[in-house]
This record gives sequence, structure tokens and C-alpha cells, in this order.
Amino acid sequence: MTGENDHVAVNSNQNPFLFSETKVVDGSARMLVTSVGMNTAWGEMMSSISRYSSEQTPLPAQLNKLTSSIGKVSLAVNFLILVVLLTRYFTGNTQDKNGNQEFVEGQTTGHNIINSVVGIIADMVMIMVVAIPEGSPLAVTFAHAYSIKRMMADWVMVRRLSTCKTIGRATIICTDKSGTLTMNQMKVTKFWIGLDSMEENTYSSVSKNVLDLIREGVALNSTGSFYRLSLRSEYEFLGSTTEKAIISWAVSQLSIDMEDIKEM
Repeated sequence: MTGENDHVAVNSNQNPFLFSETKVVDGSARMLVTSVGMNTAWGEMMSSISRYSSEQTPLPAQLNKLTSSIGKVSLAVNFLILVVLLTRYFTGNTQDKNGNQEFVEGQTTGHNIINSVVGIIADMVMIMVVAIPEGSPLAVTFAHAYSIKRMMADWVMVRRLSTCKTIGRATIICTDKSGTLTMNQMKVTKFWIGLDSMEENTYSSVSKNVLDLIREGVALNSTGSFYRLSLRSEYEFLGSTTEKAIISWAVSQLSIDMEDIKEM
């Protein structure tokens, strides 16, 4: 489950449990199924990964803090502007569209005063609403969605938008190259005949009898096999990781035919 290739000893005292889809390397035993589906260790691991948390990520928290600060500043500034405009209105320093003084003490009717004050307050409310960036979270969400779409082109699947915000703050990423981060495919890189190291595509210099012995050794000492669905498709190899590496090398470099050798 960890992706490592180290063998894990299972016994009835200290470690009596087997995980599904694991391979038994050695030994024999009787098994009793105790959990299936999401109740298994693998299911619990997957459920913990897919479980959503209500905790806010750093970016939304900072946006909310910024919006709150801007709202407070906007409220204070609008209140100051409201006081200034009301003072200018009631002191007769404002004019209407015709250039006449809007407020004249003892002459302006109460209806006109109420309309003017309501207009000033409405302007302040409009300025305050415009000043608060309520659309910032939505804009950030659209930006993250666009980033995820571009990441999918590189075969990176992002389950949650908040992951982009969190990983963007990472400075060091530690990874393990073994297990699921690799293709888990071994390959024969060097081959010796006696003390002589043979490079790829140089086996034509080796005696035919020696190559036949090598082919027989690979075919008769391996439980793996290979096949392909059609002449144009690639070979599919079956068996352990080591066997698949050796058989793949024998097929590509030695043109082995395991079925014919085993039938001989």
C-alpha cells in the first residue's frame, strides 16, 4: 500500500491481516475475509483523501480579511463624505441644475429638504457598494478553474480548487521515486557472457549455440509469458516484475519464441 517493494511478514500474532490485491511471495495460510469495500484499509485511505474540510485555505481567508478591511475604510470615508455634503447643503453652498441655491433657511420646503438628503445618502450607499470588491472571490475561482483546465492537458487531475491555492504556497516538495510515482517496469540494461559485457544490438557476434542456450534458459526458467492482440499491437508481458523485464529483453533482443521452446 505504500508503494515500496519490501516484503512484509504476516503471522498470527503481530501482523495477522492481509490487504486485498497484495501478492503472497512465500508461505501458505487460510484467509478469513473480515472487511470489504470502504471498510478495508484501502477504502479508509481513499475516504480520508476524498473527505472535504470546512477549513478555509489561506487565499480565501486573506481575501475575506481584505474585503472586511476595505469595507471598514469605505464606511468611514463615506460617513465623512456624508457629513461634508450635509454640511455644505445646510450652509447653502450647493446649487441645483439652474444654478440656484438649494437650501435657503426659512424658504426651502420640508419636501425638498427630504429629497435632497435622501439623494445624498443614496449616493453614499452607491459609492460604498462599488468600493467593496465583492467580485474578487468569484474572479479567483474563475482563475483557478482556468488553471485546472490547463493542468488537465498535462495529465494532472485536480479534485478540489483549493488544492491549487495550497500547493501554490509550497516552497519545497519531497517525493519518493519508488512505488506509484514510477512506471513500475524493470528493464535489462546490461548483459554479460562470462566476463564480457554485451551492449544492445551486438548479439550478432555471439555464437548461435550460446544464444539458443540463453533463450532456453529464459523460456524454461520463467513462469511468465507474453502475447499481443494483433501484429500491429505491442507485446503484453505477464509475470513478476523481474520476469517481465527478462522476457521483454529476450523478445526484443533475442527474438525468443517461448511456446516453441517449451514444446520441444
